[in-house]
Amino acid sequence: MIKKFAVPCLLVILWATAGLLQAQQTAPDLIYFNGKIVTVDNPAVNENLGTTAQAMAIKGTTIQAVGSNQQIQAMAGPNTKSFDLKGKTVLPGFGGTHDHPMDWDTINPYIVGKVISDNDHIERFFNVSAAEVVRDFPRVLNEAVQKAKPGMWVRISVLFGPEYQYGDEIMALLGRQINKQMLDLAAPNNPVEVRGGFTGMVVNQKAIEAVRAYYGDELKKFVDPTIPFPPNIEKTGVDGTNYRYYEQEVIFTPPQLREVYRQGLSWMTGYGMTMNGSSLYTGGAIRAYSSIDAAGQMAQRFAWDWYWPPRKDFFLDPYLPIAIAAMNGKGSDYLWMNGGTPALNARACSTLPGTSPEVKERERTSCAYDPNSESGKLNRQVLYNYIKAGGRLAGDHTGGDLDVDYTMDIIEQASKDAGMTLDQIRAKRHAYDHMHMSPRPAQVPRIKNLGMIVGGYNLQIWEGGAESIYEDYGEQAVEWIQPRRSLLEAGIMNSVEIDRPIGYTNLTYFHVLYAGITRKDMHGKVWGPNQTVSRQAMLKSATIWGSYYAKMENKSGSLEAGKFADFSVLDQDFLTIPIDDTLKIRVLMTMVGGKIQHLVPSQAREWGLQPTGAQVELGGAASKW
Repeated sequence: MIKKFAVPCLLVILWATAGLLQAQQTAPDLIYFNGKIVTVDNPAVNENLGTTAQAMAIKGTTIQAVGSNQQIQAMAGPNTKSFDLKGKTVLPGFGGTHDHPMDWDTINPYIVGKVISDNDHIERFFNVSAAEVVRDFPRVLNEAVQKAKPGMWVRISVLFGPEYQYGDEIMALLGRQINKQMLDLAAPNNPVEVRGGFTGMVVNQKAIEAVRAYYGDELKKFVDPTIPFPPNIEKTGVDGTNYRYYEQEVIFTPPQLREVYRQGLSWMTGYGMTMNGSSLYTGGAIRAYSSIDAAGQMAQRFAWDWYWPPRKDFFLDPYLPIAIAAMNGKGSDYLWMNGGTPALNARACSTLPGTSPEVKERERTSCAYDPNSESGKLNRQVLYNYIKAGGRLAGDHTGGDLDVDYTMDIIEQASKDAGMTLDQIRAKRHAYDHMHMSPRPAQVPRIKNLGMIVGGYNLQIWEGGAESIYEDYGEQAVEWIQPRRSLLEAGIMNSVEIDRPIGYTNLTYFHVLYAGITRKDMHGKVWGPNQTVSRQAMLKSATIWGSYYAKMENKSGSLEAGKFADFSVLDQDFLTIPIDDTLKIRVLMTMVGGKIQHLVPSQAREWGLQPTGAQVELGGAASKW
C-alpha cells in the first residue's frame, strides 16, 4: 500500500513545487497601481493617445502587463513589490532626439562642481545679468588665475540666467568686454576658456596653443579650416561651437569627462527623459559614452550620430561610406548609432526674399549644399556617397528651407542611383532637425513621400527666435517655424528636441512642450498661432514618435507589454490641468529599463525607498521636493 501511494504523492509534490516555482518566475518584480497610466499605445499620426490604464507590472527590464488594478494586482507573487500611485499620472519616458548633452554637461555647475576640484583645473561660474558679469569678471578672473598652478586650465562659464533670459546681453560681452587681450594679460602662463551659456567662447593664446599641440599635424588634413580654429581666432580669440575640441579632447581628462557625462545622463532623467539623441563631435565624447555603456552605467538611452566635418573627405573614399552605413542601428539597448551627417550641417538659407537686401546678403554664401559653390559641391558629393552606400541622414541641423530642398534632391538622386525602391527609401527614415524655418508648405508632400521624420526645438519660440525670424523674413516665415500643425495634418511624424542647456536653469522639459503647444515666447507673445497643436499631439512627439526617429519604437516610446519599462511619474496631470500650470509640473520618479534613475525625497519617503538621481544627489531643485 505504501508503494502504491508513494509515486502519486511524489508527483503531486513535484507538480505543486513546479507550479510555485513557475509562479515565482512569472510574477512581476514590481507593480504600480491606482494611477492614471497614459500608455500612448497608438502610434498613428493623430491626437489619439490610445489606452489609459490603472496599473502596470514590471518584470526585469520590461513591462509585463498593463491593465486595471484588479488585473495587475492579481499577478503579484510573494516577492512582488507594489507601489500605490494614489492617482498620479504616469507617462512614457520623454525623448530628446536632438540635444547636446556632451556640450551642456560641462556648463552645469552642479555636475562640474561634483567632478572637478581646483586641484584638477579651475572652474568658475556666473549665472547673473551682463551688468553683474562686467562688474565682477576681472576679480573672478584674477582670483582664478592666482589659484591656478602654472600651465593649469582656467574655465569661466558665463551662463544665461535661471530663466535663460540673459542670452543676448551675455553673448554681446564675448570679444568685447571679455576679450582675448584681457585674458592674455591676466593669464600669461595659463590657458583660459570663457564659455558662453549656450555656444560661444573666448580663449587666450595659451589655450589656442594647447589645442594646436593636441591635434598636431592632423590639422593640415582638415578639409574645413574653421574647425577647430576659425580664421580670426589668433586675433580675437572668439569662436562659436569649437569649445567642443577644447573641452572634450584637452581640458577634461578622459576619466573626468566620463564622469561628467555619467552624471549628465542621470541629470536628464530628472526631467522625465529616458532617451536622448545627438551627434557626437569628438573622439573624446565617443570614448566616454562607450565606456559608460560598457560598464552598464547609462542612466538613459542614447542614439548618437556620426559628425566629423574636419575630415569629410573620408566619404570620398569607397570604403568608409559603406562602413559607416553598415554601423547605422548597431550598438546596445542604451547606446547605438542612429545615422549621420557626413558633410556639414544644413544652414540658414531660404527661398523667401527677406525684409531687406542685407538679409539676403548675409545668407548669400550660407547654403551648405549650394550646387553653384565649390564647398557646396564637395558637401553634396559627400552626402551623396553616404546615402548611396545605404546610410541614414540623421542629426542634421537645419536653418532654412532652401538647404532642405537641396538635401532632398541629394537623397532622391543617390537613392535612385543605388537602385533603391521607394519603400526602401522610406525604410531609412531619413531625418532632419530643428525646423528652424522649414518645412515650407510646398515641401511637406515631398517629405511625406520620402518617409522622412522631422525634429524640432520648440525653445526657438520660447527664447525669442520667432521674433528674429519675423524681423528678417516677415510673418510668412514665422508660420514655417516648428510647423507642427502642418506636419500633423499631413500625417508626418515629428519629434521633440531640447537643444538648449536647461540644466543650470529653472526650465524643464515641460517648457519645451508648452512652447510647442501654445507658440508663446517667454514674455507670453504668441507667434504663428496657426501652428499650435494639442497636448495629445505634443505628447506623441515627445514619446512614441521620438522612438520612431531613434528606430526604437518596438522597444520604447509607449507603455506596452514587452517594451522597456521606461516611464515617469508626475505630481500633476499634464493632460487636464490648466495649460499654464504645466510649467509647474514636477517629475517625481523616472524609471529606465526597470531601474529607478530619479526619485525625489517626498516620493521616496512615501514608498520607503532611497532618493536617487543626479538632480537629487547634487542639490538641484528636485532635492527639495
